[in-house]
Amino acid sequence: MKIEDHDFKFHVTEGEDLKKFWQEQGGHFNFCIQNKVRQAKKAQKIRNQEKRETVKRAKTSFEIAGVYYLDINKVKSKSRAILNLKQDGERIEGNDADFLKELLGLHEKKDAKLKDFDHFEVGTHPSHEKTRCFFVVRKDDSKEDFSITKCIMQLEQQN
Repeated sequence: MKIEDHDFKFHVTEGEDLKKFWQEQGGHFNFCIQNKVRQAKKAQKIRNQEKRETVKRAKTSFEIAGVYYLDINKVKSKSRAILNLKQDGERIEGNDADFLKELLGLHEKKDAKLKDFDHFEVGTHPSHEKTRCFFVVRKDDSKEDFSITKCIMQLEQQN
């Protein structure tokens, strides 16, 4: 090919000739692709950071009654939601009851609390009139309050 007064020849290079070409001309090539290389390194760094976060989340997550909670604050929020959404004396059933039963299993006096267990209720604390709490209701209709906070603290210490 001739451009103005210059003759140019082109040919396909492969193998050792191609390797030699890139060793000699690599500076220009590296200059041309450095933005792509930088972007690829940045993307890899982000992927690695996301993997670390996933592992960290897995270490701090909790499975309670078949539901995963990403951190201890989600467990606390769930217990507060049950406490606030139920009326005094209302029977707690279903997933909420399973959640409470599994947490109560962490209480230091779990065997005494769960003896003759029938169901859970929410109500006003017997000693503190302005405080609502959870109660274990036994088959003979007797009630005993329990500290969900103690249970959650035990859960947190296990992790």
